[in-house]
Amino acid sequence: MINLMQQFPKYTSVFEGTEDEKIWDAAPWLFELNNNPYNLKGQPLIQMDHCIVFETKEPIKNILDYLQSKIYIKENGQNRFFRIWDARVLLKHIPQWSAAQIQDFFSVFTCFYTESAEEGLLDKWQWNGGNKIHCIKILKSEALPHIKSEEELDREFEEGKASTKKEEGNLPIKEENTDPEIEKKNEEKPGRRKFFMD
Repeated sequence: MINLMQQFPKYTSVFEGTEDEKIWDAAPWLFELNNNPYNLKGQPLIQMDHCIVFETKEPIKNILDYLQSKIYIKENGQNRFFRIWDARVLLKHIPQWSAAQIQDFFSVFTCFYTESAEEGLLDKWQWNGGNKIHCIKILKSEALPHIKSEEELDREFEEGKASTKKEEGNLPIKEENTDPEIEKKNEEKPGRRKFFMD
């Protein structure tokens, strides 16, 4: 856990804000990936066999809200606990979901990746409409190569700002809104592709 927290400094417990928030050691954790996590495989104390990598453009709050809405289920008057973050559990149950449930899931996640039985490959799970999801095999080395480090993202952002200023030339510069509420909403808007490992 500590190794993962050092490697991926943006993380949160899926139990955050729930009645199980205090169970940090047994909680599922979301890590925002800034590089390919499968490079860690084989290191002591790191097992990734049942992890899921979610691809999304959603802000972390939306992801947590969605996952938490699936964890605690009331069925026939009883509380059920659904471990959606465990690849074995998700892959067992998702084929039984209705088209509406699948559509709901893929409105949050573009696709997700799980360990393949074949060495060096991942299973990439996607939805193309209907009531079934589809799996394609993809090389681990090619699955997540486009994940960029924070430094690369910051550099691209600065370069983008510099080129925008050049294009503006002598045009009047639009005054930026400094209202903290608007800035917060802008930060939460879906943007670049993000990958989260659970």
